[in-house]
Amino acid sequence: MSVTLRVDAPNWMQALKTGFFKLGEAGLVVHNVLVDVADDGSLHVTEGGSGRVFRIRELSDAEAESAKVKAPAPAPGPARAVDPSAAQTVRIAAAQAGGPAPVPAGALEPTVVAARGPAADRPTGRAAPRPTPLSTPALVLPTIQELVEPTLPVRGPIGRARPPPPPREIEDVLADVFDRVQGVYQFREASQGLYYLLDLALEKIPAEAGSVFSCELITGTLRFVAVRGPKSKEILASRVIIPAGKGIVGFCAVEGVSLALSDVQKDRRWYSGVDERFDYDTRSVLCSPMVSAGRTYGCLELVNRKPSPTFTDNELGLLSYIAHQGALFLHALG
Repeated sequence: MSVTLRVDAPNWMQALKTGFFKLGEAGLVVHNVLVDVADDGSLHVTEGGSGRVFRIRELSDAEAESAKVKAPAPAPGPARAVDPSAAQTVRIAAAQAGGPAPVPAGALEPTVVAARGPAADRPTGRAAPRPTPLSTPALVLPTIQELVEPTLPVRGPIGRARPPPPPREIEDVLADVFDRVQGVYQFREASQGLYYLLDLALEKIPAEAGSVFSCELITGTLRFVAVRGPKSKEILASRVIIPAGKGIVGFCAVEGVSLALSDVQKDRRWYSGVDERFDYDTRSVLCSPMVSAGRTYGCLELVNRKPSPTFTDNELGLLSYIAHQGALFLHALG
């Protein structure tokens, strides 16, 4: 299936999630993605596991105006008057059995009529039964339009080809990591345990340098707490602070996604402040958030794969697993 959508979104990850909603995959959470920056500035995103590929690019005002919008399919049944104030509003009832939330028919069309009156699962009076869970608040969707064709023709393949099954040595690496990662619980100080996990990641994934960041609970700012590589001492001594959502590591912390990004210098979204301060040349990044019980404790990041410049899908999954174990370790420490 090949679909072209025009979406209003603050960043490419939100555009991707909104696109999934349009395609009927509401609630899908993308955890592992491989990202390559094309010469035209577009991002080629390959979803880990499924191998699905996406091309995401920002449109100029002229391109947005000239895009040919595909006419929506007519809704079945008699025509209904549409309240303009209700455009792009849809109420999704919470699932009663823990499954995905049901989506009303036609809820993903460019214009949707919001439900009128009290929701079916909300109490209408003090004596009325109060089933749980209650329905979620109204969700306002951004503008989503399906286009007849891409505004910029696609030339060549998009994203990466689906990798072959992992060789036997990869299975051995995974088995070793699964066994050794539990050794982190021998440490009683957070920094010691995080260095242990960082060293394990660098041992199994060939990279020039690596870092672990802590994430402040209230502000979301990130700080280096463990660093390996050519500039490690300088970075730790500087006490650099990365604002919430800034750069690749901030993006991963906010979005909760593990990301392998190649050719970072070609991506204008790349935050080069750390590179410029320490005279360092970052070419590729592998980053995974440390998340447990809904809280982001920080991120684990590897920089500059060697000898080839592109981190693989297997390495992305491996770092994601180690980062998750880091979150469990920090959660256990309290």
